[in-house]
Amino acid sequence: MTTARASVEIFGQRLGLRAEGDGERLQELARFVDFRMKEVADRSSSVDTVKIAILTALNIADELFEERELDQDDRTRELERKAERLVMRLEEAMDVGLSPNTGESGGPCAVGDG
Repeated sequence: MTTARASVEIFGQRLGLRAEGDGERLQELARFVDFRMKEVADRSSSVDTVKIAILTALNIADELFEERELDQDDRTRELERKAERLVMRLEEAMDVGLSPNTGESGGPCAVGDG
């Protein structure tokens, strides 16, 4: 992977950055952070840049955690659906199999009936 260098401005601070990947991506990330810091500053009574940066970082981290939780919930629901399908297939396979009581093919399997 290539190393990208970019000069960006975030909340009035000019920074020279270097990261793996695309320089345009660095610019996009910097614009995002700048925008979010300005949002926090507009809602906050603080003029301390460090406090605004920390509040911005907490807001972004909160959104990231919420997205991860949603993704985890989606994965859990998908696994539950797969498990239900497997149970149904097993039940169907058992219905087609030999009945333990009669030795005949077909019919429901009675577990524990002697």
